[in-house]
Amino acid sequence: MINSKKKGFTNVKGFTIVELVIVIAVVAILAAVLIPTFSNLVKKANLNADQQTIRNMNTTLATYTDTEKEISDIMAYLRSNGFSYEKMVTYSKGYHYCYSKTTNQMYLLNDKDVVIFPADANIALSDLWAAYGDHETYIIDGITQYYAIKEITSQEEFDSSFASGSYTLDLNNNLCTVNGNANVSVMNGSVIGTGFTSSENVIKVEESNSNNTVTTKNEDNKITKIAYTNVLNPSGVASSPVSYYVEGAYVEYENCVFTEHAGFYQNGQGFNLSFKNCTFINISTFAVVLQPGNSIGKTSTVEMDECNFINCDRGIHVSAWENTTVNITNCTFALKTGNSAYNCIQISEYANDADLSSVKINFTNNKVLSAFGVVYFHDGMKGPQNIASFKGIINFTGNTYAENISKVADRNQYSSGHLLYQKETAMNELASLIK
Repeated sequence: MINSKKKGFTNVKGFTIVELVIVIAVVAILAAVLIPTFSNLVKKANLNADQQTIRNMNTTLATYTDTEKEISDIMAYLRSNGFSYEKMVTYSKGYHYCYSKTTNQMYLLNDKDVVIFPADANIALSDLWAAYGDHETYIIDGITQYYAIKEITSQEEFDSSFASGSYTLDLNNNLCTVNGNANVSVMNGSVIGTGFTSSENVIKVEESNSNNTVTTKNEDNKITKIAYTNVLNPSGVASSPVSYYVEGAYVEYENCVFTEHAGFYQNGQGFNLSFKNCTFINISTFAVVLQPGNSIGKTSTVEMDECNFINCDRGIHVSAWENTTVNITNCTFALKTGNSAYNCIQISEYANDADLSSVKINFTNNKVLSAFGVVYFHDGMKGPQNIASFKGIINFTGNTYAENISKVADRNQYSSGHLLYQKETAMNELASLIK
């Protein structure tokens, strides 16, 4: 008798074609039953989340009573309470958040452009303001008032969005870089282009740095002052060749818009800088870098008044700053959130013998609507800093901060020797100075 089983081998019976077909059929049936159920659960969860967001926003708006202000002021108030641009877009596909100045409330529209929440709402679409995000899908039939939640850059989308009718577009401190048309009135932002029917509280900026720029020279043909007005991304102050400038030269920026990386970078010595009503928007790193360098014996001053920092990663970086005074007043910070690097001010020195006593940073009467923290002391600081020295150089008074913003940001990266290294008392003491 011959053994059919060879040594080292075992007969293994596999699935038959019929069995495989049956399994596939069962899986298909289960998918047909469960996928719609799962999809409905997701839709219901998204709807519940959108309704809860409406409740939360309306609870916040109940404390806002000045309905005479612009829609951008109302949106700024919501941002100061944690409702960022990103949260102005619904979880439910095709749905929209809208606002009524008449009732001072937010409403939820479904994908059929019907107000569904609050359930007992009796509001006309013509009374509502809706978010606009540079795409035609944001336009709602029956609503003619919109507030921008991002920079507007696409001419094609703008034209398709506002092809016919009459619209009001509040730029909400954003930048519009398209040519308008006779259908749209714009307000509260910065524009590059023509064709809008009218504008209110709008800064019109030029693309060329050579436009709207006035240079003043002395008898030796050296620059004593440069004034930029209504310019997009005007030039910064370079340290070379410094022979072109008179020490203490004055550089003025008024109604300028900065969008590039970094928005403004100063690497000169002994300059006086002034920023008045400037906007820094959508910058992926620091909006302003102030780095006077080894300026011992030379004085630098920086004045920033009524400037807006919109959707930037970080605010102002100050380093290598002996003999430097920075005054930041009446500014609005609406920075990105979610990372410990996103702070209004970062202070560095990169020198063990930095003289803190010659530095003054005054941060007064500003609004911080969104940010991770107000101040961050760079983890590379190794000089002889102490709490007493910082009390002498920073002055924070009269400011308003949104909830959940750290006064002194801690990235848990401080190393041994840093004044905040594993020192909760020092952190709290510095935070008490941020008012």
